[in-house]
Amino acid sequence: MSNMNSSKQSLFLMELIVAIMFFSLSAAVCVSLFSSAHLAAKKTEDLRNAIKWAQSISEAFVGEKGDLSSLSRLFPDAFITETPSDSEEDSHTFILIFDDEWNTINTETSAASYEIILKARILDASDVYSDVTDYGTALTGKAAVCDIKVLDTEGTDSVLQEISEGDERLIFSNTVDTYIGTEAN
Repeated sequence: MSNMNSSKQSLFLMELIVAIMFFSLSAAVCVSLFSSAHLAAKKTEDLRNAIKWAQSISEAFVGEKGDLSSLSRLFPDAFITETPSDSEEDSHTFILIFDDEWNTINTETSAASYEIILKARILDASDVYSDVTDYGTALTGKAAVCDIKVLDTEGTDSVLQEISEGDERLIFSNTVDTYIGTEAN
């Protein structure tokens, strides 16, 4: 009788071990799914904020006719840099830095989590709008063109001024142009 009792206990313990293994495996899968969902939600939130800020800066750039000094009055926490005068291309860079809550910061770059780089340049309107000249219309004057890139700079020690299109830190990029006319120098 004790032999039969022992085999029932062994069977019960085996079933219990199998059940515990099944629930452990299920719990591991659930934790993995929750972790993946959290990362996807963060990426989506970053993309949403990046698009919102890029759109705001794009509209301001067009509204100010590409004038970065006017644009810096709208975004007082921004930094503006210029290319050296011996460079072949006259361009300016407008940099806006954000903390992890997408609030602009201008003092402590060690708290920076995100960055927007706007690289603006003045070009001949006929070059920028070459597709319009296909219709027999000649454009004279200048056009302001800017490339806007939004980056995830969390863990980076310094402010970036350039980034390539394929960089993994790039969240969103956009190009905007506006016709200035003959008033640009």
